[in-house]
Amino acid sequence: MASSKAEFLFAILILAPLLGFVANGLRWKSKNYMLAGTIATAAAGISFISALAIVMRLFGEGAPKAVTADFFQWISIAGLEVPVSFVIDHISALMVLVVTGVGTLIHLFSIGYMSHDERPTKYFAYLNLFLFNMLLLILGENLVLMFVGWEGVGLCSYLLIGFWFTDKEKAAAGMKAFVTNRIGDAGFLLGMFMLFITFGSLGFSEIISKVAGLAAETGWTGPITLAALFLFVGATGKSAQIPLYVWLPDAMAGPTPVSALIHAATMVTAGVYMIVRLSPLFILAPNAMMVIAIVGAATAVMAATIGLTQFDIKKVLAYSTVSQLGYMFLACGVGAFGAAMFHLVTHAFFKALMFLGSGSVIHGMHEEQDIRKMGGLAKYMPLTHLTFFVGWIAIIGLPPFAGFFSKDEILWFAFSSPHGSVWLWLAGFVGAACTAFYMTRLMALTFWGKPRFDEHHTHPHEAGPSMAIPLVVLAILSAVGGFMGIPHVIGEILPGHPGNWLEHWLHGFIAVPAGETHGSAVMEWILMGLSVSIAGLSAITAYFFYVKEPAVVERVKNRMGRLHTLVYNKYFVDEIYFAKIIDPIVNGSKALWAFVDVNFIDRATFVAGDLVKGIGSTARTLQSGNLQQYALFIALGVVGFLAFLFELRASLGKLLMQAFGG
Repeated sequence: MASSKAEFLFAILILAPLLGFVANGLRWKSKNYMLAGTIATAAAGISFISALAIVMRLFGEGAPKAVTADFFQWISIAGLEVPVSFVIDHISALMVLVVTGVGTLIHLFSIGYMSHDERPTKYFAYLNLFLFNMLLLILGENLVLMFVGWEGVGLCSYLLIGFWFTDKEKAAAGMKAFVTNRIGDAGFLLGMFMLFITFGSLGFSEIISKVAGLAAETGWTGPITLAALFLFVGATGKSAQIPLYVWLPDAMAGPTPVSALIHAATMVTAGVYMIVRLSPLFILAPNAMMVIAIVGAATAVMAATIGLTQFDIKKVLAYSTVSQLGYMFLACGVGAFGAAMFHLVTHAFFKALMFLGSGSVIHGMHEEQDIRKMGGLAKYMPLTHLTFFVGWIAIIGLPPFAGFFSKDEILWFAFSSPHGSVWLWLAGFVGAACTAFYMTRLMALTFWGKPRFDEHHTHPHEAGPSMAIPLVVLAILSAVGGFMGIPHVIGEILPGHPGNWLEHWLHGFIAVPAGETHGSAVMEWILMGLSVSIAGLSAITAYFFYVKEPAVVERVKNRMGRLHTLVYNKYFVDEIYFAKIIDPIVNGSKALWAFVDVNFIDRATFVAGDLVKGIGSTARTLQSGNLQQYALFIALGVVGFLAFLFELRASLGKLLMQAFGG
């Protein structure tokens, strides 16, 4: 469905953040944080209202399956047709409301958080630019527009992570994110090339229509399988999966609202969204699906174990984000694309809440981020504690909060789906246990127990209204957001319950694996009980360790020995990358410079330069300015020319005589 009104709403939706970027960008030196924040927040809010107006068209009798807007033809060359077209259907509707809605709340939170910064206007300009590019990514009707937004959010991520660039560590974190994502983006490009070669189009609707009815590939070298694997490489970069996850924990160097917006609620879920959008393609590549499931499960467990040992409040949440993204990819890998989108939405609520809550803590603790130097903050920051408490219950998966429904759905499909297995379920189960433990540990060390800071010199304080309102709204969403996807096994015992609303909403828009069923209700209840039980047991254990008997922690740590050292140092992945990849490349580049550049290229250019210089110097002697010398050269030239003519005449005469017989 397309209309002039729809095009107008799309234009407002997409261009409002861009105009906010321009308005703040032109006055980037201004320190008026209130004006800059108001402009940026208003731009994000206008986008949210426009998105809501478009999404509402998808409801009701006779509602279209999608609302589209075609603006102009961008590329038309050698069979490649790329229009600037945008679409909101049942998949992108979820994403656009999350991006603009949560984005607006984070913009509002930033007004208070960045009030003492030296460059608030530049910050808000970057934040609006990010939102604009994120909208291009999720609303573009083809892979080219998605890739433009994909690269744009990568640029904005670099700018925002390294926003405090005078600190070398923060600047290096921004560069690390940029370079790591470029590796993934190369895979994304290869996937696009493969799809264009195979289907002759990069439009989502055209690709999906052309794969309909095709048989699944069984090997590893089929075009669909290769395209799916290449696209997944791009997703591992943007969505921080093994082996390209290393940038996201370091990205915590940026302002905390940036972590909430980019690294919890929006950008890092782009890879999941891309796979769900192309689910009819991925379902035809079972080997690629298997890789996605295994990588997702491994990432979920690995990141969760690292979170057990971290002490930076934002780093704990960062590894939690990596782990939760692993759950989303696990869901995609077993064909539970609806469950992946469900967890994407609920995770945006509770993780944005927890990142903003950590920002409130850091702000109230005068920039302190080490949870070993906190404790007892519930007394000083009751609102932050209450909202963080809601996020904690949601993420560890206790009913009836949002995380319980979405995570349980993933675990169930990991077990029961035709693409799933007991091993994938077990990995998710272990990850859930670790999540409950390290998040309770975070709560205990931050808010509970006795204060571990100097109460005479450190005075924690609660956030102001601009920071408190987003916390309350996100806490409400984290509490009730899960009801949009109540599993069938629970819905069956609720009188008058209409069923899984989200499943109905996405029906017909995502692929469903062949032979997919809801499975045994008894087994689902058993697995659900196990996941809730392990979450509760892990939480109680962590509370006992860090509140009741903190001395036990040191004893356990000593008993773990090398294993604790390994996990605390994040499995030495960064060190391995430097030792085996980065340093050899740098040293090899230096060797090539010293040997090839200096000894061959530089020397060749010097020789060529000296030769040209010598020829020029010799030629310059001919232009001495001496008239007698010029006259001599003219005379010699005339004599030479005449001699040439006489010789030419004699040669022609001989040729004529030979031609005419004497």
